[in-house]
Amino acid sequence: MKRFRVVLTLALLLAGRSAHGQQKFLMGYSSFSANQTPIWVAKEEGLFKRFGTDPDLILIEGGTRGAQALISGDLPIMGMSGQPVISARARGADLTMIAGTVNKMNYVLIGAPAIKRHEDLKGKRIGAAQAGTASYHAVLLGLKHWGLDARRDRITILQLGNQGARVASLQSGGSDAIIVNPGLGPSLKERGNNIIADFTELPIPYPQQTVSVRERTLKSEAEFIEKVMKGVVAGNSFSLDPRNKEGVKQIIAKYLRLDRVEKAEEHYQSALKVMAPKPYVDVAGIASMIEFIAESDPLVAKVKPEMVINHTILKKLDDSGFFEQLWKR
Repeated sequence: MKRFRVVLTLALLLAGRSAHGQQKFLMGYSSFSANQTPIWVAKEEGLFKRFGTDPDLILIEGGTRGAQALISGDLPIMGMSGQPVISARARGADLTMIAGTVNKMNYVLIGAPAIKRHEDLKGKRIGAAQAGTASYHAVLLGLKHWGLDARRDRITILQLGNQGARVASLQSGGSDAIIVNPGLGPSLKERGNNIIADFTELPIPYPQQTVSVRERTLKSEAEFIEKVMKGVVAGNSFSLDPRNKEGVKQIIAKYLRLDRVEKAEEHYQSALKVMAPKPYVDVAGIASMIEFIAESDPLVAKVKPEMVINHTILKKLDDSGFFEQLWKR
């Protein structure tokens, strides 16, 4: 964490105003997946700059670390899942979600050749990221949906880190199943593995990708955050427009470090399935998440959805006709 803080501090020293007057700042995003498409597109297409800001994007894998970066003031705004915001709020932090670009679980559960159905997971090992991250939480919610219980059914959830580590674990036999972004599903299936479940099809609302800030930042730098959100909303709208498909795929391929743009097709399609045209945070999803987390973290029981959602800026943009203006372009 110390090295991470040093990197952020050096980056912050470079922050300020660019030559053309756009406000420079750091913006974090928490996963190496196409869920980040609106942010990546806003950066690469110059949409942040159009509205007066110029972020340096930084990958901070795992929402828990992203929450820590926000709380410490290392960066003003973060693209991340909702669970760390709720957990941090329960412990006195002033984090809040100001937008929700993905309100479904955008994952697939991939099983080794012998694992074909969720019933086959009993007594097996499932690879996810660290506890407290969206993928780990999604595994727990999926098991609950299927009537499975990790302790009772002797299911071990392995904390393996990023998707690359999970894929390697599945291929080496270290895991019997893994949870990954849907874009990886086809290639893993070609290797003889099975897609056990597409989480986007489960009837579970989930704040998979939010834009989150501190309340004090929202109050003290409202104009700046509004400019940033205009960029995010424009990136979201641009990504959803089928006319921009090839350009969006090129951006996804760049950030996912794919060697060919064609490989971005599945990632692009998975993003389109879950991105919200108007990126409000799903209140029902937050309420459900609070209830679920409170089962193992009693402190969360005191948190209410209105404590962790602030749609002030998004509502202002919506009421002004900003969304409609973007759609007409």
